Amino acid sequence: MNNATMTIQHINHSTTGEAAERSENFGTGRPPPSAAKPSMYQVKSNGRPGILGRRQRKPDRKDAALEGKRFEQNLPTTRKPNIGVTNVSTVMTPTPVNHTMPMLMSNRDLPGPLSMNRLDDFGAVRRLDDINAYLAEYSDTLFGRGIIMTKVAPSQSIACGRSALWVWMGGAFPNAIDIISASHFRSMAYGRPIKTYDRNVPEGQISSIAGLKVTSPTRTACDIALMSPASIPDKRRAELVCAIVQEYHIDPAECLGILEKNHFWPNVPQARQFFKAVQYCF
Repeated sequence: MNNATMTIQHINHSTTGEAAERSENFGTGRPPPSAAKPSMYQVKSNGRPGILGRRQRKPDRKDAALEGKRFEQNLPTTRKPNIGVTNVSTVMTPTPVNHTMPMLMSNRDLPGPLSMNRLDDFGAVRRLDDINAYLAEYSDTLFGRGIIMTKVAPSQSIACGRSALWVWMGGAFPNAIDIISASHFRSMAYGRPIKTYDRNVPEGQISSIAGLKVTSPTRTACDIALMSPASIPDKRRAELVCAIVQEYHIDPAECLGILEKNHFWPNVPQARQFFKAVQYCF
């Protein structure tokens, strides 16, 4: 009787435990405590006893590779850099902004008139008058000088004489703006008078630089040689003509040919005498 009673009690106890266990974990998504723990990988036993007398488990090669990759992706980012890597900086330097400055500027483009004086002292700009200047770096190239003269000379005109000489040779900006035009200009251009010449200029004696119509170097040499002593002193005029003739390899015989076709121009005799004197020097 005792055996039967014990058997019945054992059965009732297990039944009660299953019901309690089922009701406690029902609907929670958690496995019951008696369920076997799921293994992430299928393992095989190598048959060797472990330290506690249990069988050791050895994962497959494929599973070991996946496990290593999983831990590789979660490595901490506070590792020390390699010995060969030095001067590692994480500070991002912003890209400098290129502020394009106008080629011709005035006091209105600067904080004040003292700024213009400082830039002139440093050689960054070159003054045209009391309030206007141009960037010195642009005057170092033929294209830059052409753009500057385009903004200074009146439109629909041809730069000649001292204006054309500055475009071709550079140097100090001329004291007067010489142009070929049928119009007359009484106003000043950047503090300089505009001197007009009504002369015939064939197409072969006109060049174009940065949109500026300017006389060719050969024609410019002729125009400078025709200048009166009141415009350019004799010694300075001879130096300028020799400089442009040497720079652009001008044949003085071409200048003599231009003067022969336009013998009615003022000061032709002095220009002819000059080119005859230097024609064997170049």
